Amino acid sequence: MDKKKSVKNGDFVLPGDYLGIIEEFLPGEGVIEENGELYATRAGKVKVNLERMEISVEAVTDTPPVPKVGDVVIAKVIEVKPQAAIVQLLKIEGRNGYREIAASKLAGIHISQVKDGYVDEMSREFKVSDIVRAKVIANEKSPIQLTTKGQGLGVVFALCSTCRAPLVRKGSQLICPKCGNSETRKLSSMYRKIKIEI
Repeated sequence: MDKKKSVKNGDFVLPGDYLGIIEEFLPGEGVIEENGELYATRAGKVKVNLERMEISVEAVTDTPPVPKVGDVVIAKVIEVKPQAAIVQLLKIEGRNGYREIAASKLAGIHISQVKDGYVDEMSREFKVSDIVRAKVIANEKSPIQLTTKGQGLGVVFALCSTCRAPLVRKGSQLICPKCGNSETRKLSSMYRKIKIEI
């Protein structure tokens, strides 16, 4: 029987590739053990931790991220209920721009998380198809919970409820340049300043 070749730190491996034996290393992330032999479960670079005697495979495919607490996300409002707005998450804001989200996840903005102060009606703060910049405050259960409290958070793009033209900000109001309709929203200080493909 030919001796299987062990891998080195930094080697690129594919799922199912042989990495070594359990006597040499403990299986870390991206590694499984079968009959005392270690195999990669994902494509990536081999990482050997000699201190812990552990071998792992660091994914190199840039898998879309899952929103974590504290992340700022861009979302589209799909439903406005009396107590909450239901949104579809589109992107996560990062240091290098915006990243796609792993799956089209739904999230909620509860009436208590819209802004500081009392919210009379959710429909005065958000409308269906608004694009919102919000922060993740809880992600352990579904739907993910968001907040739009804070200057930079809130609606960043909105269409006129009457004629569907993009609304223009005038002070704290949104005005439709086409039909003159005036509307209110929980506005972000970044209204129409974010360039993202939706």
